[in-house]
Amino acid sequence: MNELLQQQPADASSPAERRRAIDALLQRLERVERSCRGGFPLYSPGLSDRWVVSAGGSWLGGFWAGLWWLRARVTGAAADRAKAAELGPRLATKLDSPSLNRSMIFWYGAAPGALWFGDEQAHLLLQRAAAAVARAFDREVGWIPLGTAMGGGTDGDRRIAIDTLAPTLRLLALSPRCDIRELAGQHLQASLAACGTWQGAYCGSSQHVQGRIVRHEPAGHWSRGQAWAMLGLVQAAGLYGEPYLDLARRACDYWLESRPDPLPANRLERPEAGEDPAAAAIAALAMLGLSSLLGGAGPWREQAESLTAALLRSRYFSSAGATPGIFGGMCYRTGPGEELVESACSSFFLLKLLLVLEGLLGPLAC
Repeated sequence: MNELLQQQPADASSPAERRRAIDALLQRLERVERSCRGGFPLYSPGLSDRWVVSAGGSWLGGFWAGLWWLRARVTGAAADRAKAAELGPRLATKLDSPSLNRSMIFWYGAAPGALWFGDEQAHLLLQRAAAAVARAFDREVGWIPLGTAMGGGTDGDRRIAIDTLAPTLRLLALSPRCDIRELAGQHLQASLAACGTWQGAYCGSSQHVQGRIVRHEPAGHWSRGQAWAMLGLVQAAGLYGEPYLDLARRACDYWLESRPDPLPANRLERPEAGEDPAAAAIAALAMLGLSSLLGGAGPWREQAESLTAALLRSRYFSSAGATPGIFGGMCYRTGPGEELVESACSSFFLLKLLLVLEGLLGPLAC
């Protein structure tokens, strides 16, 4: 374990390489916008540049708005800010949807506008979303259920999911209402108890069945689930300090122990089924946040840089050629099974990761 943590990354991306990737991702938004003709882009298989479009955006709509807020942050252009702000009223149609994925939609889609640009409409959306999510809190089980909409399924009202932990914490903790802020800590505790282990491994979701918690998969096997847990714990540590800082460190330790290769298998029990590069982007962002909280101590920034280099040099990302800025590296269920797709979610986290490494965003930013 100690020997593993002391290893230095074999390689890291250069500032020039990261800048080229940032420029490609930012320019990519214009092409996707034209292709989708004003609709919300859901996913495009692989590197095909053939988008499935949604009028409402499902749970991915907030990431599309978030990408435009990131672009406005970098360019400072009024047109980019206006484009991001224009998506807000369209996201508002999801406020009453029975799904905890609302926390993803409104944290990533509205918080950048409210916190970076003082956008009043985005600020109002955040407050309304926090209140709506808080109303779904189930006092019997002590958590906010995943819900039945946006893929939650018929048992969604009894399920808890780790992928929504980070945005749910931030959304609730930012509320001006004390009763809503208190629910953030309760949901956090329930998430860790239902999905985690003392070794730092986390499963993607669990279900309340006849008074007991049943996990839907072995803890730590789903790479993106583990990465989501790492991100949630780092955000919890930023909000509340210990013991969450130690738990975040354990979760990141577990990632390094269980995933020695920079691009992880989507499911550890089925490595032949392929990789999930998007999980590496989320994990790297969590490691940068942990490094910041520890004052730069530990191997976390170096590990994040190594993961980033592997992503940028992989077959899943293109910074040049006919379609620069494609990141076709997120495992996504498009039918009976999963396939690698380009999505607003994975592009958002890759772009945010690059901006943090370039010092253009703080590691615990929106």
